[in-house]
Amino acid sequence: MKDTGRKTNQKLKQSFAQRLSNYLLAGVLITAPVTITLWLAWKAVTFVDNQVTPLIPANWNPEHYLPFGVPGLGLVVILVGLTVIGFLTAGYIGRLLMRTSEGIVKRLPVVRSVYSWTKQVFETVLSKNSSAFNEVVLVEYPHKGSWAVGFITGRTKGEVQSVTNDTVINVFVPATPNPTTGFLLFIPEQDVHHLDMTVEEGIKLVISAGILSPSEIKKLTQEEKDKKAADDEQESHKPGLLMRLRNYFFAGMLVTAPIGLTFWLAWEIIILIDNWVRPYIPMKWNPESYLPFAIPGIGLFIIFLSLTLIGFLTAGIVGKTLLRISERLLDQMPVIRTVYGAVKQIIETIFQKHSNAFSEVVLFQYPRPGSWALGFYTGESNRLIKSISEDESINVFLPTTPNPTSGFLLFVPKSETTTLSMTVEEGIKMVVSGGIVTPEDHRVGHEHDVEEQEAAELEDISEDTSIVENSENDQKVAS
Repeated sequence: MKDTGRKTNQKLKQSFAQRLSNYLLAGVLITAPVTITLWLAWKAVTFVDNQVTPLIPANWNPEHYLPFGVPGLGLVVILVGLTVIGFLTAGYIGRLLMRTSEGIVKRLPVVRSVYSWTKQVFETVLSKNSSAFNEVVLVEYPHKGSWAVGFITGRTKGEVQSVTNDTVINVFVPATPNPTTGFLLFIPEQDVHHLDMTVEEGIKLVISAGILSPSEIKKLTQEEKDKKAADDEQESHKPGLLMRLRNYFFAGMLVTAPIGLTFWLAWEIIILIDNWVRPYIPMKWNPESYLPFAIPGIGLFIIFLSLTLIGFLTAGIVGKTLLRISERLLDQMPVIRTVYGAVKQIIETIFQKHSNAFSEVVLFQYPRPGSWALGFYTGESNRLIKSISEDESINVFLPTTPNPTSGFLLFVPKSETTTLSMTVEEGIKMVVSGGIVTPEDHRVGHEHDVEEQEAAELEDISEDTSIVENSENDQKVAS
């Protein structure tokens, strides 16, 4: 009887502990998605408010009259501002100002490159007939028999397509758990297997690292799809004012986003350099110590002036003598001499006039035969792998998307690479955009083919108008 009672008590304890464990797991499953979503939304709203609220005049800022902050004020200001800008650019004066500002931006050396590819990406993504990121596919990656989820960003055109024998598709293979970075690959059309899932379901599959199966994702999102269909049906019965406002909003985004991102990047670089250089400027020589305001760009100016002055001084006998003495002192230090030697060799190689590092864009098969990727030529690798392979090889840097500053260094046989006629800038644009932006074929004898291809594309999208033109048409119909 005692043994039976003990067993019963143990079972009750186990069942009670199991129930507690189930309750804990249920609590996590209920609260974690809501908490993470609200946390991310709050972080985004706070970030936007911190960037926009200081720019609002005090007379127009409700927080100036209220004893508390207004969360989401910056987001509301951005939505209203983009809609107003889209409305204004639909007229003649707005277009004139847009052309004038573009003309000024295109004259700036570095800024024009960033602005051009940013604008091209936004125009392609926001286009009605854009096929970027609208299909989820399965491709063999990184080798035969191994599979990965990817997203179609477009059909390969131009020189990349003409070099390959098969019809290839631009496929972006994302990383886990951050799907905003990955690799741009050119996969033959017959090797691309289309999946019966939405892009949102594919992103969920990637982020969860396969924990959520496609069937589970479909089951979880079916309710969301039904709700979205009901909302779309209700929206279709609403008056045309909402549609016009939405068109104005996207038009404002298309106008301001490229310029805003370009100048934001330039401003961040200037501020970063200023913060590095300002502490080393003596108070007597710092003009900001005499002025009631800061001078943006003073650090960049001082660096430019200092490097020019150092280059001038080292061109003489005294400068060369001091340089040799300093190099001898560095060579006597155990660890520093190794670092200095490596850095000096890299800098001299990059800045040499005859250096051809990052001067060519190459196409090679990666990560398996039949799959192609873009890379940048960085030099010869014969000495490095001569004892291993008899083939003449080159150093190829394979960049990641959308951050081309990271990637892999590969040693590829020269016979298996094809040098493309596109510039390095065009290759970077294609990598950063994930294949959305495709450069033209600049090879001699292909101008006629390019013109025919452009004419065919214009004929295919003749019914598709820009967002600004849609706004104008809606305005005319309403009048």
